[in-house]
Amino acid sequence: MASNVRKGLVIAAGAVVIAGSVSVVHLWRKWIQRRSQKLEQRIEDGIGMEQLSILAKSSNVSLRRSAEQLLLDRITRRENFKFVLLCCRSQDEEQVLKACTVLCVILKSVDYRSGGMDTYILNTLADCLVRSMDASSFTKRSSDTSAPERIQRMTLAAIFDFVCDSDEKKEILLNETESVGAILNLVQQTRSKEVLRYAMFLLHQMAKCGSAHGYMIQSGAIPVFASLSVSQHGDNVLQKLCFQILVILLNTPGLNVEVFLKQIANQRVLIRAAVSCKSDDGELAYWAIALLHEFAIHSNTKHYLYTMPFLLGNLQKALKSNPAQVQRLILRIISFMALHHDKFKSEVLDNSQLMEHLPVCLASGEPDIVHWGLVLVHDLAVAGSDQDVAGKSSLEKLLGPSEDALIKAMIPLAVGKDPNMVRLMAETLGFLCSCEQLHFRLVKAGVLSIILGLSMMHDSDLAFWAAALLLNLAMTSGEVKFAILKAGGLQALVELCLGDHENSQVTTMAAKTLVMLGFTEEPLKIHLHCDSESGSVNIHNKNFYLSHPGITVMVWDTLISDELVCQNFNKENSEVIPSLALDIPSLQEAGQNIGNLVFITIKGKHCAAYLQGLKGVLHFNEDTSFSGITNLDPLTLPDNHMCAIVSQLSAPNRLDVWHLDKSDKPIDLQLQYSYGDIVNNRVYQLLLLPSLKCIDSIPAHSPISRVSELELLEVFACHNMHLQTLWDSKKLLDILTDMIWYCAEKGFESLESEPLAVAHCLGALRVLAVITTHEYYKSELLDKDTASAIVSLLFNLVNIWLASQIGQPVERVFPGRQGDTIPMPGTLTPRPVSRGDALATGGVLTDELDGDMLENTEESLLKSQTLEDTISSLGSMVQQLAHSTSHHGRETVNVTAVDSAVYTELESEARTDDQQIMYTRVAKCSALIINNLASHQNPDTIKTSQIVLNKAGATHMLWAVLLSSTDDFKNVISLPICYTLTRLVTTDFPPVSDDSVVLNPDDKTSSLIISSDCLEVRNDSWTFESIRTNHCLPQTCDASIAGWYFEVLLMSNGIIQIGWATKDCQYGPEKGVGIGDFINSCAYDGARCKKWNGPVTETLSNDYGMEWCEGDVVSCLMDCNGNASFWLHGVDMGVAFKGLDLSQGWHPACSVSSEQQLRFNFGDAPFRYGSQIPSGFVPFCQIRPPKITDETSLEEQPCSENRNNNAEATDTNLASHNSEVQEEESVDNQDESYDSKISAATCDTNQAIHPPVGFDSPIAVDDSTDEVCPVLSPDDDTSMAEFGYSGIQGEECADTGTAMEEPITDEFFGEGGEEALQPDMDDSEFQAMGAGDEETCDGNRPISRQLYLSSAGEAGGENPTPSLYYEVAVTHSSDKPLVLGYCTMDELDHVCAVLVKSDNQIVLPDEALTHIPVDKSVIIGCGLLSPPGAIFFTIDGNPIRHLFSFSEPEAGQTPLMPCTNNPFLRINYGQDTFAYEPANQSEHRLGMAALLHNYHQRRMVGLGQAR
Repeated sequence: MASNVRKGLVIAAGAVVIAGSVSVVHLWRKWIQRRSQKLEQRIEDGIGMEQLSILAKSSNVSLRRSAEQLLLDRITRRENFKFVLLCCRSQDEEQVLKACTVLCVILKSVDYRSGGMDTYILNTLADCLVRSMDASSFTKRSSDTSAPERIQRMTLAAIFDFVCDSDEKKEILLNETESVGAILNLVQQTRSKEVLRYAMFLLHQMAKCGSAHGYMIQSGAIPVFASLSVSQHGDNVLQKLCFQILVILLNTPGLNVEVFLKQIANQRVLIRAAVSCKSDDGELAYWAIALLHEFAIHSNTKHYLYTMPFLLGNLQKALKSNPAQVQRLILRIISFMALHHDKFKSEVLDNSQLMEHLPVCLASGEPDIVHWGLVLVHDLAVAGSDQDVAGKSSLEKLLGPSEDALIKAMIPLAVGKDPNMVRLMAETLGFLCSCEQLHFRLVKAGVLSIILGLSMMHDSDLAFWAAALLLNLAMTSGEVKFAILKAGGLQALVELCLGDHENSQVTTMAAKTLVMLGFTEEPLKIHLHCDSESGSVNIHNKNFYLSHPGITVMVWDTLISDELVCQNFNKENSEVIPSLALDIPSLQEAGQNIGNLVFITIKGKHCAAYLQGLKGVLHFNEDTSFSGITNLDPLTLPDNHMCAIVSQLSAPNRLDVWHLDKSDKPIDLQLQYSYGDIVNNRVYQLLLLPSLKCIDSIPAHSPISRVSELELLEVFACHNMHLQTLWDSKKLLDILTDMIWYCAEKGFESLESEPLAVAHCLGALRVLAVITTHEYYKSELLDKDTASAIVSLLFNLVNIWLASQIGQPVERVFPGRQGDTIPMPGTLTPRPVSRGDALATGGVLTDELDGDMLENTEESLLKSQTLEDTISSLGSMVQQLAHSTSHHGRETVNVTAVDSAVYTELESEARTDDQQIMYTRVAKCSALIINNLASHQNPDTIKTSQIVLNKAGATHMLWAVLLSSTDDFKNVISLPICYTLTRLVTTDFPPVSDDSVVLNPDDKTSSLIISSDCLEVRNDSWTFESIRTNHCLPQTCDASIAGWYFEVLLMSNGIIQIGWATKDCQYGPEKGVGIGDFINSCAYDGARCKKWNGPVTETLSNDYGMEWCEGDVVSCLMDCNGNASFWLHGVDMGVAFKGLDLSQGWHPACSVSSEQQLRFNFGDAPFRYGSQIPSGFVPFCQIRPPKITDETSLEEQPCSENRNNNAEATDTNLASHNSEVQEEESVDNQDESYDSKISAATCDTNQAIHPPVGFDSPIAVDDSTDEVCPVLSPDDDTSMAEFGYSGIQGEECADTGTAMEEPITDEFFGEGGEEALQPDMDDSEFQAMGAGDEETCDGNRPISRQLYLSSAGEAGGENPTPSLYYEVAVTHSSDKPLVLGYCTMDELDHVCAVLVKSDNQIVLPDEALTHIPVDKSVIIGCGLLSPPGAIFFTIDGNPIRHLFSFSEPEAGQTPLMPCTNNPFLRINYGQDTFAYEPANQSEHRLGMAALLHNYHQRRMVGLGQAR
């Protein structure tokens, strides 16, 4: 134990000794080092300054450097350095120079740490610089004249070295307020290049400090550097510094850059910068281009760049020879300069070298270069999208002469990850595809692969562009359609239709493209080869091999146009195989493969068994074709034979065989099948059937959305095959009608919380709008209650519009569906079977619903002079009506309660824009459907449609919609509504007369809307609709005629093709083929500035004419040599087509795209530019056959007593009547004056009075009373019906009352009247009607009431405001009797006037005569005053002074409608300004709409159709 302790002590002692020894050694070494350092310091200190100066000049480099280092060490000692700084502030210039030199060397050579002296150092240097510029600042000048410049150079160098890379020191220098200005002044004043360089270096360092920008700009740095960049041109260093500093300063935040850019431009800096772009110095070129970039990106300064013609060439050269950052700037400059500057775009496109380099930029892989290269291509493509000569040429230059490298370079970008770049590329492709002549070239270049790539991206914008591009391409030609299918576009389109897109137009456009592809005329060509060793199928020049023995099945996917699966079954190793049923998985798991093509080859020793194994799979039909061995059963195959089968998969494990070939020799089949049928079959299976199932399986009122399905049905209904599928689904029409009824019965106001129901209603309307364009389906729809549902929708819309415009809602009673009844006052009235049932049994009102109340209310309404009074009266009437029915039945009470809530909401909230848009769309679709239903061409169904639509209330509600709609919407719907109204109020429907030149309604495409006078057309579908006239040009020319002329008024400015077509010209609305797109037609298109004369792909150089605008007039001329030319607003655009063969019979014709409208004038109305017609040209209307001058040849029987007379009987009666009239005219139609045929007579109350005009009946004139009354000869059996006016013939003097309170003259009153007013006429103002005693013909009832008007032009005169009013413009060519008036809904009572234009007279309802203007068009108006329920007439806006009442006093208070006998009239129902001024006031038009709304409501109440 003790020994261990001793050992421990020894060890510890040893450790202490060692540690002490180490410490001693360390201390000794430190002492030695201090001794040696002091020795070296003493040695260095011992060397004097003189010796160091000598040593510093030694030739020994090491010695010299050591001496210099010793000097620097001594001078940087704090006390020595302060001395140097003090010397810099000396008054001795020589000493200052030396001190500045020392400072320059110190600050450049030594990393001097000033220890808080930075500010003092910079102040000292700045002071030296400022004093060096002022000679008076030194009391002792140096003998060296260059001393100031040397001081400046040394000072600037010292400052530069001191502040370089130190923003803190730069901030200190900036605080020296005089320093920056001094340096800038020095830059402008110095003549020393070195001083200038150092100053520029220093300023460049200052510019790199963001806080210095403001000081430098305020000190005027930008103009200084701009000037220097010009004066120092050639010195790359200085010029580079100037450009860089300018660019840096111009990017100062908050700076008004354009002001300084203008200063720079005014100093002609841009020319130097443009020249420097192609410098070999990369930095100089970069900063020069950067400066140009600043000008390009500001819209107000880039015009300076356009003035340099050599700029683009220099930029193009720099683009090829500089790095990526320079290329990016150049592309940006060109892109910004090209923006909105067509001339520069043209220069860019003309630079072929630049165009050749653009694909290189797109393929470079540098993101910035690719991006800005694509931006430039996009901007250039925008210029090419203009449909004119320059536009087409621009695209051709952009694409290059032949190789299409640009498109090939864009293909990889379609799969890029940058969504913005992909969108930009998609838009660029849209512009490239705007030129139809380039479509096929783009397709060949591979553009389809880009578009199909876009369609697969999950981006709504890209999907939209893909769908739009495919639709645009599909409209071009059959070759392009075929290319889309070949590229697999069918799958992309189907997926677009099935996708859930934010923009519903994607689905619609994809569906439209599928419809167009369904019309593909190019066949699918199949080459199938099979021999014992090999087998193959060639489709689209691509081989698919079926070389295996046994049975080989290859499924070819028609969606992607490629092989889907190929399977082989081989039992060759078995000697004998029993009969088998082949199990082919690819056929059993059909799914979406239904519709694919299946190719089967069978060969080998068991071939018969293989074919028998397909017995349950193969199905033959009448379309199956056979070749080879055809005398055996189709499923029998001899040994050692081969079999080839072409089929289509129609269901799981079911193949419809198209062709079967059996042979013992090699099989070589060349087959072709309709590609359009293949497309339609896939659309049917994948889209149409699922959509129908979805709609059929869900109740109409379900909140599950079917908007997409309805959109698909709307589009697919344009194809006859798909339309038949829709029609075969009878349940579909019921569901569509239910969707409409749901909205009609609930009302749009209460559906604000159910927007999906409104969307379904609109979708259903759109589908029906397409279906009803086909004649075959109209009759079927009329048998349903669809028309009533649509009219009920319009009733709701008018209710809303009136409430929004007049500030008070109109009572709404929902019309119900067929078979529905509601409790009504007094009795339950079932839905009537015919139009006149309810009204014929007592009118509208029942005992409990006071008719006097309504009549008095109407009287107060129509006598009101203000809008407020009108609405107040109407509201009072509605409240009384609601109160009188409120205790009858729960259903009526519920409706009233709902309405009250809705009205309260309407008063408190304005309708949103989205709601109004939806309402207008619903109204438009509803009007189109009714227009389609009314426009039957079959005479047997015209009357049926008229009865059904009038029974539903279409006449009143369409008229109310027209009067209550806004002006913009009225322009859209006026044509279909006015056409429909005229069809619904016309009694007879003869074909278009051969003596009139109009557009032929029987020679138009189904969706085109035509006006009643057959001179105006409109297209509201997405297809390209066309029409021709009923007459063509004569095959030979009269010697006195140079040619023919007509005008077209453009009511829109979209794609319209106007021109000429023969009967051989074929229409293709769904394919986008119209007038000019077929070889037997030619047309001018002012929207695209093109002329067309054949297929688009065959029309290469077709630029022509000027761009048109809405309201322009296109004049069309054809001379006798077949040269067609066009004028635009009176300017001749030259001959468009030469040498057309007139023997083919050329018709004026047109084709219109969606939402386009135009009106023709063939010469029956004055031409707009008639004074400029070339000599010898005649209006086109003069080609019609000579008119029959037989005044009494009546081809139309107007206003028949019963509209249900069939057309055949009418024609027979007319023929009989015409023969009788002709016999009379053989005697009466002589040159004697009309007055000579008049004999005195008095009105005989026991005989019917017949109108004398046109029948030469003797007329009696009582000179004392001016009474005109016809006197019939004993054998004269002419009746009013022969005028087309079959009033109720009774014992009275006339059917509507003919005895007059005062005698009537035959003049009309107003301006231009031939005779003065009667002296006893009250000329003051409109008097109360029917106030005095009324004279009767038989003493039983009033005959007529006289209307007192003031003379034209007298003060204080007023004309009556009509309750309803319409006007008809009658041209000079309308020489047949025309009937106008009003009738009751059951047509049992009417008041009509007969116009005989050939005699310039009107026969009034009391058979008095009134003259009309001679040899000019005349406007006849017909108005209703309610109360008293009387009719008056106007001529050119001037009222005839009599009122005419109905034969039944109550008839005037029942719902009335216009009545005429001519379906080809252009009637103004309010879509245009009336000639009769009182009817033009907006409040009065709203009053008319309210009355029509009331008519419909009263009829529905009376008919018991409200639910």
